Amino acid sequence: MEVANNGWRPKVVTALVIVLHLYIFISGVKLLGIGSNAMQHHPFAVRVLRSTQNPFVGLFAGIFITSIIQSSATASSIVVGLVAVNALELSNAIPIVMGANIGTTVTNVLVSMGYVMRREEFRRALGGAIVHDVFNLFVVIILLPLELAFGFLEKTALWLTAILPPISPDAALGEVAGFDPLGPVIRPMIWVVETLVGKPTEPGLSAVLTAVIGLCFIFFALLRQVKTLRRVMAGRAETFINKVLGKSGWLCILIGLLLTVMVQSSSITTSIMVPMAAAGIVSVSQIFPITIGANIGTTFTALIASLAVGGWGVTIALVHCLFNVSGMLLFYPIPAVRALPVRVAERAGVLAARSRRLAVVGVFLIFFGIPGGLILLYRLLS
Repeated sequence: MEVANNGWRPKVVTALVIVLHLYIFISGVKLLGIGSNAMQHHPFAVRVLRSTQNPFVGLFAGIFITSIIQSSATASSIVVGLVAVNALELSNAIPIVMGANIGTTVTNVLVSMGYVMRREEFRRALGGAIVHDVFNLFVVIILLPLELAFGFLEKTALWLTAILPPISPDAALGEVAGFDPLGPVIRPMIWVVETLVGKPTEPGLSAVLTAVIGLCFIFFALLRQVKTLRRVMAGRAETFINKVLGKSGWLCILIGLLLTVMVQSSSITTSIMVPMAAAGIVSVSQIFPITIGANIGTTFTALIASLAVGGWGVTIALVHCLFNVSGMLLFYPIPAVRALPVRVAERAGVLAARSRRLAVVGVFLIFFGIPGGLILLYRLLS
């Protein structure tokens, strides 16, 4: 009997440790988002989004604002509200939504920075994180010029809005928007942090401290989880995961979509994969379909938000959904095209591992420096 106990007890302890690290990690992502989301209450974000007559400035505004608040769902919900009250033209809002898709990937990249001191782990982690960014960038490069030339996303969304039943703001389905199975589990941790540093309802010290604590949680959980996963996944568990993720890309897309709808955050869905990539458990090609599903799933929040306002708000929410579905149809069905974002992400991971300091600077410039600088320059020239 003692021998049997020695067999299952270590496995139970290891499983509990993995769950604990995952809990700390997801709590960290949530706290980082809560601290960052305080920016959405600041008039600065609204002013930037409203002053986007130039489509390319709109694109960079979407990247910049979403990088700050770290949620494309939140950014697109702000856009839905602005469009609904005619504070933002529909055509001007579309590039912002495209930019939001790129900006939301900053969370993955920040998570990968937790491995910057370990060259090989950093190479794999950044490759797994940046494939989301590369994919969204490629889709924007293709669809933005087409949209400016032909307006197919806007016209399709307007057609869908016209054939849909009229939506009353009273039918907002708030209970669906609030569906968050992880909420009750993570809420105690959030309550403890908010009790210690204060509730970050607006930009200030509490928001900053909440975001910093979230980052510390993320990095601590990452460092511990990789060691545990390496030990556990050295056997049959790794084979099982590879079989599940490699069995059907379309199934992985569905998994990414459903998980993102449940947790209401594509950042959580895709960031969970980064430690597994760093440990060498999953490849970039296995992560890619999950990020596509997460892209589509994140539009759910904006769609629900649009039910509260109706009208043009529904149209721009449909544009966001159509944009992400179009990206999937453009890249995933054809194997040669599907491989392109994967190869670019893997190459970026190799280059970043060779010059890790340059990689950190490059990430800052791509998500914050260049978009913010171009917006400031445009406003000065205007």
